[in-house]
Amino acid sequence: MKKLAFIFIALLIGVSVQGQGISRNWTSFAQTIEIPSDAGTKFKVIASVKVETTDEEAQAGVWARVDNKPGTGRGFFDNMGNRPITSNQWESYTVQGTLNENSEKLVFGGICYNNGKFFFDDFEVFIADENGDYQAIDIENPGFETEIVDNENPGWNLGIRQGDNAVIKEFSNTSSTDKANGNYSYLIEGSGVKEEGSLSDTYPNIGTLIGLIYLLVFVVIIMTYTSSSDSEKWSALSKIGFRFSFIYFLFFIFFHNNGAYPFFMEIFGSIVERMQMFAPWFADKVLGFPYAINTGPNGSGDTSYDYLVLFIGFFTATSGALVWSLLDRKRQNYGKLYYWLTTGMRYYVGLMLISYGMVKVIQLQFPEPGFYRLMENYGDSSPMGLAWTFLGFSKGYNLFMGIAEVLAGLLLFRRTMTAGAIITLMTAMNVMAVNYFYDVPVKLLSTHLVLMAAFLLARDFRKLVLFLFTKHSVANVSTIQRPALEKRPKLNKGIKIGLLVLKIAILVNALGVGTYEVLQSQKQYGSKAPKPVLYGVYEVENDLLVNGDTLTDYRNDLLWRTMVFEREGRATVTTVNKNQAYYGVQVDTANQQITFTGTSSFVMDYELTNERLDFTYILQGDTVSAQTRRLDQDDFLLTNRGFNWINERPFNR
Repeated sequence: MKKLAFIFIALLIGVSVQGQGISRNWTSFAQTIEIPSDAGTKFKVIASVKVETTDEEAQAGVWARVDNKPGTGRGFFDNMGNRPITSNQWESYTVQGTLNENSEKLVFGGICYNNGKFFFDDFEVFIADENGDYQAIDIENPGFETEIVDNENPGWNLGIRQGDNAVIKEFSNTSSTDKANGNYSYLIEGSGVKEEGSLSDTYPNIGTLIGLIYLLVFVVIIMTYTSSSDSEKWSALSKIGFRFSFIYFLFFIFFHNNGAYPFFMEIFGSIVERMQMFAPWFADKVLGFPYAINTGPNGSGDTSYDYLVLFIGFFTATSGALVWSLLDRKRQNYGKLYYWLTTGMRYYVGLMLISYGMVKVIQLQFPEPGFYRLMENYGDSSPMGLAWTFLGFSKGYNLFMGIAEVLAGLLLFRRTMTAGAIITLMTAMNVMAVNYFYDVPVKLLSTHLVLMAAFLLARDFRKLVLFLFTKHSVANVSTIQRPALEKRPKLNKGIKIGLLVLKIAILVNALGVGTYEVLQSQKQYGSKAPKPVLYGVYEVENDLLVNGDTLTDYRNDLLWRTMVFEREGRATVTTVNKNQAYYGVQVDTANQQITFTGTSSFVMDYELTNERLDFTYILQGDTVSAQTRRLDQDDFLLTNRGFNWINERPFNR
């Protein structure tokens, strides 16, 4: 019986998966080179591209990414997302980027989206030397003259990094005689790509179904709580509830692991990938869902794919519990399985909240409000943006929340499980409330953390009610006993020592290695990431001039309001009409020039003092100039108000 649930799940996932591939609306290819030790501060990638399509959403791009040494911040990245390629004529395109002393590798290639034929040819890479002169870099198979066989493109790999082999079933990879030069070009053909959509587009009342599932799971937890006792004979309802809970929660932990268990993806990644194949097939063939399901990570934990997996898990648990109940009616209890289920839950919830807590103790999840937030109109922020600003403003509140979440580590010890479950339930409910009421897309995970904490606490639920609300005496909270090996008692001591060593290793990984990784991430993209040399906001103070005349048309995108330098190699320009443009930038402080690369490319001459930056640049034959004043974090009320023990009057603005 112990294997029944696992076999049932494995059979379900295996149905109709054979022959399926990863499904999505884009594909990419890449090559990686080491950056020479004598490299200068800039590079460029050039390629010829053309697109043949009738799909209005189809587009291509040349992309490049600089991978820095670990712990030294993020490098340059550009995929031409703000200037996509749609022309059906061969044209040459250039991505220009920046390097620094921490740059280690340059990854580059092509990317394409949706249905159509996408042709690539003649890749060239140039890296500037110490004198600023571009030098050609040898790359493998730059003109795709080696014919492609079975999706294998010599010198290149499918995906976005070295070692990837992301074959997307909607895209084929072949050689083509339609070329810019030489004998062949690289042809990627997309067909059968569906428009991406959300389950809520097709099922507008899906929230009711999700809420009903959560309610039913909670009812099952209440049904099951009596089974958490050490009684030899469980009631029929308790056994049914446990069977459902066992399948449902283990299914969730397995397919929504989110890095809770160390090395989980290294061991079980191939099975998780099969679910990423099965769920879209299930949506298409069983539910008749008309849109494509995006299975790739995108920062949201509440995607259509995530909820599809939830529905599949609920169906699997319901069906599995029914079959299990029919085949195993005579069993008196599931004490041993209960122990292993609660162990899986304890470590999942505990390690998950420890990781969430560490990125608050070391302020990373909720960063301090950046220039974009400080300058944004209050009413233009999203509910999630408002929550992130509120929570990120205070380092102290981050520390408070982080410590509360790290205390979920008490769940890892059986003797402190009840105390840990109480703290975890309160903490997870607060997280869940923020996610629901501020539209943060981690509602599914936070809800299940609450449900699992409730399941773990159910064992002592009656005792807690008696203790808190009556005058009855209450026995000590119980401790779940680890099942002993009855047939081989001599092994028990060795197993006990082995489990203790394993627990210590897990804690060291979660707290020690986890802390180190968070600190490194803080240096890469957190508050300790490298600041650009022109760090700050530059607000146009006087009239902006075009060819010496004052520009007054507020609809003109040349009429800049601010220029922001907040990330290395990046700049954001906001116009008076609230449009925004994002640029890659390379700052030459010696010659006081800034090279902008983006929807348009130009070189800006600037003159910098402590409080001002005056600039001039030429764009499409027009000379644009303006004077700006520099703003720093301390120039905003939110960040300069500080803490005050005494307030004679409320300071509510």
